[in-house]
Amino acid sequence: MAHQGRGEITTERNVIAPNDAPKRSPWKAWMYLWEWYPSHYSKQERQLLRKLDACLLTFCSFMFFLKWLDSSNINNAYVSGMKEELKLNGNQYSLFGTFYNLGYLVFQIPSLLILSRPKLAKYYLPTMEVLWSIVTFCQSQMRNEHDIYGTRFLLGLLETPVASGTTYVLGSWYRPEEVFKRTGVWFVSNNIAVMFGGYLQAAAYKNLNGVHGMAGWRWLFIIDGIISLPVAFAGYLIFPGLPSSKKPWWLTDAQHELARKRVADVGIEPSGKLSWSVIKRTLKRWEFYVGITTYTFFLSSSYPHGQMALWLKDLASKYGSYSVPQINTIPTGAQGVSVVTALLATSLCMIYPLWSVLSIVQVIYMFANICLLIWVIPKGLHFACYYLLGVSAAITPILMPFINMALRDDAEARAITVGAMLTAGWAVYSFYPIVVFPVVEAPRWTKGYSVNIAFVFFTWFFFIVGQYLYQKDEKRRKQNQVQQFAKDEEDGVQADKAVGEVVEHIEERK
Repeated sequence: MAHQGRGEITTERNVIAPNDAPKRSPWKAWMYLWEWYPSHYSKQERQLLRKLDACLLTFCSFMFFLKWLDSSNINNAYVSGMKEELKLNGNQYSLFGTFYNLGYLVFQIPSLLILSRPKLAKYYLPTMEVLWSIVTFCQSQMRNEHDIYGTRFLLGLLETPVASGTTYVLGSWYRPEEVFKRTGVWFVSNNIAVMFGGYLQAAAYKNLNGVHGMAGWRWLFIIDGIISLPVAFAGYLIFPGLPSSKKPWWLTDAQHELARKRVADVGIEPSGKLSWSVIKRTLKRWEFYVGITTYTFFLSSSYPHGQMALWLKDLASKYGSYSVPQINTIPTGAQGVSVVTALLATSLCMIYPLWSVLSIVQVIYMFANICLLIWVIPKGLHFACYYLLGVSAAITPILMPFINMALRDDAEARAITVGAMLTAGWAVYSFYPIVVFPVVEAPRWTKGYSVNIAFVFFTWFFFIVGQYLYQKDEKRRKQNQVQQFAKDEEDGVQADKAVGEVVEHIEERK
């Protein structure tokens, strides 16, 4: 609460649209989709945002792109010769993700707590990315399933700062009304990576297969490493850490101070000291439980998105319908749907209530799951459903900023909650495909889609619960601000009265 003067009350900014923003008609929402630097912002603020987007957002997006390029390429390699060369089976394929997820969840919360330290944040993420690039190169020399399990575990561990860490960092530099669009752009870089990976694998299979005695799928990981290592080293120059970290070279002193003030004005607290009381504070917040539950249901329900290649491979083995390059490139259409949906949905979050945007996404995703459960449908609808699964990409860039926004008053609770969300989500996801979507039953997962439909519903339900609790908290916060103002006003009147009595007493003595 900011007390500007007697008779005037100024509450903190609305977390979806600043008080000085012009009123926007929901019927003209399309006009605001690409408004990144609003005209009602000052010139200095717009310049700061452009720098943050050019350096922070671009670097984080590249890192996320590379993370998912690697994740998609292990799938592309499997259907492009690795399975046959290393004599792998379907259940071993499922374990690739399991070992990756184990590494990811083991180090998730410690990684976020390290990243929340202002002095370490600036160097931590680039260092982890350099190590990740080295392990990526090592994947080109894998000889059996045990080598794959080991490298996937290490990659999962080293990639922990990229996903959860980025949402934490973006939520520390950008105000809530700005972070949804930027989280959307950051998140779709993973879908672009999956698209790019499909075409990259097709090119490697066609042009590099057999070069220097190595299969095309091995060259794919070498190319990954060549792309990622320079970007990782660039992070030492570009990545700014947190607003409370040392000023990056690309910001002036005035801009760095403005960046700190902007987030402080909307109640985003800087990092404090770590102590056991942080855990106690976090466990008292509803955001911790709603965030974990919602994300866990969502992440598991997202598994079918990205499995179209197994359906195409099954058709190819039965009817010879598709070639290896086609199996790698046709599924990229689903990633295109993901890019459009995530960008559109996060932009609409600035105009419409979050629950309404997420509900539309879940209805579309539910429809695709129901059709794939039925299975015996026209081939064109089958293709459409696999592509429509791509709308699930809109959930993370809505859910993560929402939780960061709700916990903006406690940096440590925010870090632990986001870390716990990913830890719990990936812990369940590590065995979810093996139990619910075993590869030996692919591509017709009757049990899998039945369970998934329930998970889609629960994702929506718990998000709605979170929205209700958040609105309730915001209403209480505003009431407290009004009460505090009234108290300050009353204290001011009493102080004026006391001063008046003193002055009157002095005059009488004269």
